[in-house]
Amino acid sequence: MIPMSDSDVQEIRELVVEQKALYEQKQKTLLQMKKVAERPFTTNDPQAVAFLRMMSEREKTREREKDERHKRLGIPPGQSQAGGQGSSSCVYLYFFPSPLFPRD
Repeated sequence: MIPMSDSDVQEIRELVVEQKALYEQKQKTLLQMKKVAERPFTTNDPQAVAFLRMMSEREKTREREKDERHKRLGIPPGQSQAGGQGSSSCVYLYFFPSPLFPRD
């Protein structure tokens, strides 16, 4: 058991609410993306164009937030933290059975 004050409990509750809202927003966005992807794209479709604009604005906002975070942390422009938050690099290791290296 960890002793917690009322303000600690309130902070956790607010964090949970915020995370749930973020998850729901992501799910709505994914659903919209799926709907847009399932039908052919034309510049005459105002809903598709509006969605693409919204996604573009979100990406710009993310980039601005990333730049501001880097500025606060003193990271020079053009550099990123290896494996840090927002990192998109990923390594997959696959292990296949081999007669040269038995598992036994």
